[in-house]
Amino acid sequence: MRILSALIGLLQPFGITPKRVDPDSITKKAKRRTGLSDLGDNMHRVGMEALTKSVNSSPVTDFGKFSSTGFGVDALSNRLMMIDYMKKHPEVADVKIERPVFIVGFPRTGTTLLQNLLHLSEDRRALQFWELTNPIPVSDNPEKDVAKRKRRTKMRLAVANFVVPEMKFIHEVRHDSLEECWSLFIPQFTVPNWEMTSRWPDYGKFILQHDMRPAYEEYKKFLQVMVHRVPDKKLILKCPDHMWHLDALLDVFPDACIVWTHRDPSRSIPSYCSLASLNWRLLYGEFEPKELGPYIEERFMMGIERGLVVRDRVGEERFIDINFRSLLHEPVEAVNRITDYFGLTPVDQAKMDAYLNRDRPDDRGKHTYTADHYGLDTDVIKQHYQQYIERFNISVN
Repeated sequence: MRILSALIGLLQPFGITPKRVDPDSITKKAKRRTGLSDLGDNMHRVGMEALTKSVNSSPVTDFGKFSSTGFGVDALSNRLMMIDYMKKHPEVADVKIERPVFIVGFPRTGTTLLQNLLHLSEDRRALQFWELTNPIPVSDNPEKDVAKRKRRTKMRLAVANFVVPEMKFIHEVRHDSLEECWSLFIPQFTVPNWEMTSRWPDYGKFILQHDMRPAYEEYKKFLQVMVHRVPDKKLILKCPDHMWHLDALLDVFPDACIVWTHRDPSRSIPSYCSLASLNWRLLYGEFEPKELGPYIEERFMMGIERGLVVRDRVGEERFIDINFRSLLHEPVEAVNRITDYFGLTPVDQAKMDAYLNRDRPDDRGKHTYTADHYGLDTDVIKQHYQQYIERFNISVN
């Protein structure tokens, strides 16, 4: 990584790699890549400028500037393609997103397991990584379209796994694995977890103060494109980012079914720190791990507080709570509780048993971490989150 960053720095004087992350440069590159120019109402620009300002004011490496620029070009390319697709297929605007299931628990609370089990339903599906990162069709031929988008995703994953080989032991990502839907907020440049995984507090403040309803409306358009292509399946969506903005989510999806997973924060926070540290390392080279823990702990609490304010206002009937411990030991029963509560189609138990018996690189015991490495004290975390733990009867060690 040091060698790569040095090489990128050497190329900067020739204009081959960026000295800074520039919104105008990203826009030009995205338009050139796609051959498109219509960016709609430019609602993305505010978030884009807030993000690039945070990146440029932080001590990211030359590799960090290079990768952030590439990420921005990908994001804006998807926005350009989405707007173009909606113009060519105006009927997509009438596609209904009916009773979507949103799993909103924090990372490392069993959300991946739960999403994969609910995905086994006959009439529902979660979104695979290839379609989240490449959400707009690139061919009118469905088979060619899917093959091309999958191929593009596999290539990028190969690079990511080379750069961050530890990832598969923390959270396995494949081109066809079911992943968080925050990727669909990237074209709007409004992604809450970017702050936590990248240490950009000013961008985080912007997100908290920003009206996220327009971003959710744009997010919905991407979902409409996906449902338009696969109309016989309703959606199961997963992302902790929604917890910070449940008000906007429920405004745009008033019939949403919300599943909130809960785990002892003294376990989930250090586990997430281990995951977030990989991106901190990519962006900053070396960093002090003990700065990461308190940073994440504070932001998790903020998400809980904001989520509970909305929940207390709208009522409990829209929510069901799943304890990590019960999900771990009785996953089939947890899924049945959810389908019964919301009146969803039951999931076949044989399918769930088959999934639960498979082996995974990121299985329990293969991801190791300690709280003190990230400047955390588990007893202090439990005290800090005492009201949350008591309210949801969360099992603690």
